[in-house]
Amino acid sequence: MKKLNALPLALLILFSVFTTLPIAFSVHDPSVELKIDITYAIPPTDDSLTNLHYKLLRYHSYSTINYYVNPTNSYGLSQSAVINTITGSVNTWDVETAFQVFSYKGTTSRIAGTYDGYNVISWGTYSAGVIAVTMSWVKGKRVLEVDCLMNTYYGWSLAGEAGKMDVQNIMTHELGHFCGVADLYSNADYWLTMYGYAGFGETYKRTLGLGDILGLEAFYGP
Repeated sequence: MKKLNALPLALLILFSVFTTLPIAFSVHDPSVELKIDITYAIPPTDDSLTNLHYKLLRYHSYSTINYYVNPTNSYGLSQSAVINTITGSVNTWDVETAFQVFSYKGTTSRIAGTYDGYNVISWGTYSAGVIAVTMSWVKGKRVLEVDCLMNTYYGWSLAGEAGKMDVQNIMTHELGHFCGVADLYSNADYWLTMYGYAGFGETYKRTLGLGDILGLEAFYGP
């Protein structure tokens, strides 16, 4: 069961020209196993500090991610406040490992979504039903570039306002994908930052749960 007002966060993998993907399979292959997913009820109280669950993407960055922020927006949000909020989300992850995962390189006028050698966070147009999307260009298991686009289809806030998406809440989740941590979709993982749905005015994803931190450390160490 999902919250009625919950919307999906998205992860888009854009494979580079160096990558090929075998996609064919046979339905008669006897090696194919039956997998059963069980839907659990949402825990009634925040259990993120004890929930060990995480999933990893098959790729991640092997070096510090030099990222740029385009703070231009149509919501009346102070550009400096937007930058501070996004760098705050970045630091939420970076303080949990000795490896320097991120390095802020300043502002840009670029829009996320183009493979251009810049790791960009910006607002931009995207289809309805997706709050934000992280786009990764990948060679093998290595991320070559990663961008994040916050969808202008929705209203945005820096203060958890009702009827709007909270920048820090959403970006903390999306930056987990920058770190190589995947979405979780079981309702049992509702209170973790990497739970793959979010709602208007939601702020609890601003802080990491135990499983989120364990996912980060699986790639980058404690």
